[in-house]
Amino acid sequence: MKDKMDIKFENLEQDYKFLFEHSRVGIIYLDEEGNFFKVNNKFCEILAYTKEELLKSNFSDITYKDDKGKSLVLYNKTQQKENNSYTLEKRYVRKDRKIIWVEIFINHIFDGNGKFLYTLGFVTDISKRKNIQDTILEQTKTMQLYLDIVDVAIVVVNKQGNITLVNRKTCEILDYEEHSILGKNWFNNFVGKKDRQKEIFDFVNSINNKEDISEKIQYNVICSDNKERTILWRRRYIYDDKKTISGMISSGEDITELLKLEDDKKRNEKLLFHQAKLASMGEMLRNIAHQWRQPLSTISTAASGIKIQKEMGILSDEDFNLGMTAIVNMTQYLSQTINEFQNFFKTDEINRKFSNKELFFKIENFILNSFKSSNIELRIKSDMDFNIEGPFNELIKVIVTILNNAKDAFVGKDLNNKVVFLESHIEEKFYTIFIKDNAGGIDENVLDKIFEPYFTTKHQSLGTGIGLFMVKDVIENRFQGKLEVFNEEISYKTDLRKGAVFKISIPKN
Repeated sequence: MKDKMDIKFENLEQDYKFLFEHSRVGIIYLDEEGNFFKVNNKFCEILAYTKEELLKSNFSDITYKDDKGKSLVLYNKTQQKENNSYTLEKRYVRKDRKIIWVEIFINHIFDGNGKFLYTLGFVTDISKRKNIQDTILEQTKTMQLYLDIVDVAIVVVNKQGNITLVNRKTCEILDYEEHSILGKNWFNNFVGKKDRQKEIFDFVNSINNKEDISEKIQYNVICSDNKERTILWRRRYIYDDKKTISGMISSGEDITELLKLEDDKKRNEKLLFHQAKLASMGEMLRNIAHQWRQPLSTISTAASGIKIQKEMGILSDEDFNLGMTAIVNMTQYLSQTINEFQNFFKTDEINRKFSNKELFFKIENFILNSFKSSNIELRIKSDMDFNIEGPFNELIKVIVTILNNAKDAFVGKDLNNKVVFLESHIEEKFYTIFIKDNAGGIDENVLDKIFEPYFTTKHQSLGTGIGLFMVKDVIENRFQGKLEVFNEEISYKTDLRKGAVFKISIPKN
């Protein structure tokens, strides 16, 4: 009769055989030359070979040609007792000639006397993960390309003040190659000496106190020839998943030459346009930050979930596929957002026909998340569809500017049921667009001044006083229309409250 020890070993052997054949990871045994002498079902599934075919081959036979040299060197080098294991990402060639990526852990087994016995390997198919990494890398390259198209400097720093991203315009202004800028401390190397200590103090203070900031600021930067140029910056802090500040993104316009022409009328006109563009850029960066927050959180959650399940050995193919699909969908959404961002800043020189429905759809994409974050309802209404002919992007910028002004009108006011209406109507000779808010209206004493250049009712850090001036210029000169503003009582839900109304009238013909 079998004793208890024999029965115990028989049970262990049966358990091992079951785990070996039903493992979700490929398991291989190789001899000293790298020939297979035992493989499990999962490894056969990964390579699409039968066991009989694999047991007649060497691991080098199925390794992709560009990875063979590295694999052989590591395999032979680690056949030493003191250094007998390694992990490697490499490519295999399946029986159907398809190239796949795998992560392989190799451990050489020796007896008590240090004599080589066999090699044990664990193989995981990581092709899907590699595809996701390639997709993210491609999206990153695309994002950098779009940032390089924008004709303002963009600088991103981490919370230590070290530069993590710059665009083409920044390199042009500083007259440095990108590799000479990245990784350096922005404040110590590029901020003018006169402004350096103040900028460092403000940055560190905001990081330590976790204070949000969206501001317009002007200071000098040091270029490669040690000369300084004056930049007008719009800054915004970046937050991580824990809602703590992890860095800062800045967009800046080089106004050195403009400042030199301060007394010249042409210079004043250029400054108006550049500042309007910069203010618009800052608002759009804020809107994009709102749009990116949820997709980035989804990507982080999916990746973390997959990693934890993998470490615990409970990652199923279904969960893996769901996670990867979510990540791919979110990266595509981020790419679409960047495309919208690029198109927004193109200046329309050619008129084209577009519908009020298309116009409002684009505007809603740009502005909705920003309104939601401020707890403001955006209500869009059109009596009927109609077509307008003119520069499409310019009208989008006009309406986005007015909507952002309406949103800012609620700042500092403790109000319930905050709402902004965006409506279109057809009148006898005009197509009309109304933007209405219930933030309390505009002071009657300044109502006739708000379209004047440099006039603003906002705090200096929030407004330049040129946005509505530029809006009026576009409506009157690009669309041959007219822009009016007045106050009226706005009814929404249970509240009846005064609000500002902007009316854009565009001639039908």
